[in-house]
Amino acid sequence: MLSALLAALILGCASGGSETYSSAPADRSAAPASAAEATSGGDADSGFAGVWQGTTLASCAAFAHLPSRCDAEQVVTITLLEGPDAKYTGRYTCAYGNMDCYHDNETGKVIDVTIARARMSVRVLMPDATSCIYTGINVNQTINGGYTCYQGGGLIEEGSWRARRSY
Repeated sequence: MLSALLAALILGCASGGSETYSSAPADRSAAPASAAEATSGGDADSGFAGVWQGTTLASCAAFAHLPSRCDAEQVVTITLLEGPDAKYTGRYTCAYGNMDCYHDNETGKVIDVTIARARMSVRVLMPDATSCIYTGINVNQTINGGYTCYQGGGLIEEGSWRARRSY
């Protein structure tokens, strides 16, 4: 049951469109992709390895208990490397946008990547055990989607994520 819920969260957090950037949280209503769609490797997955540079913008709706993070913007880079087994690994960096990175987590390790056609989902583990999931749709090497961050099993931040593959 928990793994099904996590799969739904991981695969269902992207919002559509390539030119809009909204502070609204990503749509989580999509059902998980079928096993055939969620496989790694092959022509449909080419173009995901590389350096994705962009920004996050924290949603204000989720932060009634933490209003100081409303509209927090960070500069985020996710580097994805595809291994010989068609699995991805990588690293994460966060830099000041208009606020410091949450809990000063400026680095992280990519621990899971799921590709389903043009949809990408990347789970990052931070040094303080915070876990963030970045999801989005790849259109012309531009990701437009959302992110959610958890600590101790509870949601601590969510918002929009936009990135472009720089190389």
